[in-house]
Amino acid sequence: MQVRALDTRGRLVPAIATAAVAVLATAALVVLEFSPPKNVRSGEPGMITSAAASRAGATVLPTDPVTTGSVRVR
Repeated sequence: MQVRALDTRGRLVPAIATAAVAVLATAALVVLEFSPPKNVRSGEPGMITSAAASRAGATVLPTDPVTTGSVRVR
């Protein structure tokens, strides 16, 4: 009777590759979130939102400052 030992080489390669990709992607997101590119021109974000909404055929309505952050029962 011949018994073969289980071949355990290479079983962790997919897990290690997945962990490496996850760590690199998380690090890239953190770096980009806390240090934005310097070549982005600063402007009013409402203009960008309005342009994107008009391209989509939607209408942007201003938020009522009285009800912002609170729930009101009518």
